[in-house]
Amino acid sequence: MHDWRRNLGEAVAGCAAELKFAEPMARHTTFRIGGLADAWIRVNDRQALACVLRACREAGIRTWLLGRGSNVLVSDQGLRGVVICLGGELEQIEGPGARGEGPRSGLQSPVPNPQSLSAGAGAALDEVATFAEEQGLAGAEFLAGIPGTVGGGLHSNAGAFGRSLGDIVAGITVLDRDGKESVLTGTLIRREYRRPMFDDGLVAVEVKLEFAEGPRSTVQGRMSAAQIREQRWAKHPTEPSVGSFFRNPEKDGERIPAGKLIEQCGLKGRTIGGARVSEKHANFLVNIGRARFADVYELVQIVKATVEEQTGILLEEEVQYLPGPTVGRSQKPEVRRQNSRIGAANGGR
Repeated sequence: MHDWRRNLGEAVAGCAAELKFAEPMARHTTFRIGGLADAWIRVNDRQALACVLRACREAGIRTWLLGRGSNVLVSDQGLRGVVICLGGELEQIEGPGARGEGPRSGLQSPVPNPQSLSAGAGAALDEVATFAEEQGLAGAEFLAGIPGTVGGGLHSNAGAFGRSLGDIVAGITVLDRDGKESVLTGTLIRREYRRPMFDDGLVAVEVKLEFAEGPRSTVQGRMSAAQIREQRWAKHPTEPSVGSFFRNPEKDGERIPAGKLIEQCGLKGRTIGGARVSEKHANFLVNIGRARFADVYELVQIVKATVEEQTGILLEEEVQYLPGPTVGRSQKPEVRRQNSRIGAANGGR
């Protein structure tokens, strides 16, 4: 065992964390694709997360943040470095009236604003939608059925039905590489369409969400979280996928559904190896059985080239490729004695 592995194990001993080496990423991604990570660790509180970040920085080991593994496509060669997942108190939610009891409550700080709630970065976006509605808060219903976590949602400003997470985020508590905590508010939070909401190198641990409207029952015509979830699931394929693969492109100030463009180009059902453009929703690429990274990547290039040729619009991936530009090259354990980097993955997180 290399020294950095032994040192990491010693650093997290006694922390609220679970550590595994040579862990298949296919077990942790919704696409069921991905090779071995050098190490995978689930941290269950801020102290454990800070400990892991410091240990990796000191060893010069790259870290990756991963949640439920949606919206990411991991190389079959795997990931060099340490993959971090958030659990325990980092996936809990607290809102008006919460007493620190139950599976979705228990964050350390109370929420004084009756029109707000706090959620750990590891919390599921779908659960945030349900919890907010249970608390009588309106404005988070659009998150229902989105498969990622709050942290992943922050990385891509996730959304649906014309709304995005940035519309309701008031503050983000983050840790830096040294485990130092700070809170981002105002202009420190970016709210661009399907773009990261804060700088790379920071790790979100908690968000504060605020709602300007009253209870949902006072808002005419608003669909409930259950109705949105049912509508989403009825449209989306059941095979393994990453979720929506391409961003909806903008033309003349309006967003055009990427799935509509792909369907108009006759690409539904197009198959490469184990990867296919879903016949149910064209903006979903699905794993129909033992798909490899190369299958999906080749299919993506065909879709992009065909759509650009026929419509003049170049589609842009919403999905993040991991490890990134070096995909496909021979990878060696990534140990840097000077600086460590943090790779944030969307549903990823």
